[in-house]
Amino acid sequence: MTRTTRLVATGAAALTLLAGCSTTVDGTPVAQGAGDSNTEFDKLLQECVAVPDDKIAETVQADVVDQYFFGAVCMWTGSSPSGIIDVTFAWYENNSLGRERSLAEELDYAVEPVTVSGTSAFLSRRPGDSGSCGITATYSGTVTWWVQYRGGTVDPCEAATRLAELTLQRNQ
Repeated sequence: MTRTTRLVATGAAALTLLAGCSTTVDGTPVAQGAGDSNTEFDKLLQECVAVPDDKIAETVQADVVDQYFFGAVCMWTGSSPSGIIDVTFAWYENNSLGRERSLAEELDYAVEPVTVSGTSAFLSRRPGDSGSCGITATYSGTVTWWVQYRGGTVDPCEAATRLAELTLQRNQ
């Protein structure tokens, strides 16, 4: 048997095997829950607009910010005369402040309890990184804003706290 004949025979055998394993299903496909009016997830994938881009830029003192990642974690980068600024926002619906604080402490971050817009929160800083600061607050789970200035002398905790305030005020 030639090589070509073997390839054709192998291909035919594979098609016969696949055809024998296929099944035809009659009817119309319907997604489970189709037609239900569940509004629990009506703002899914809208977390990234908790604070508009122009307000983020103003808050972190950037000329402009560009969002480059969407999802459970949203990320922007901005620029100012003093350098590049990274901004991150995360909202975890089924999370607790205690869990987030424990994780920060495990990473040896400096943690400081605070209140933002009447809500329990904490600030966190990476060891040896005065240009970065995050704030995590309670809101239907937790929200976290993290600001990192790669240059300059702007207080990142002030900007992160203001972004948390804007988020909580908008969603009250």
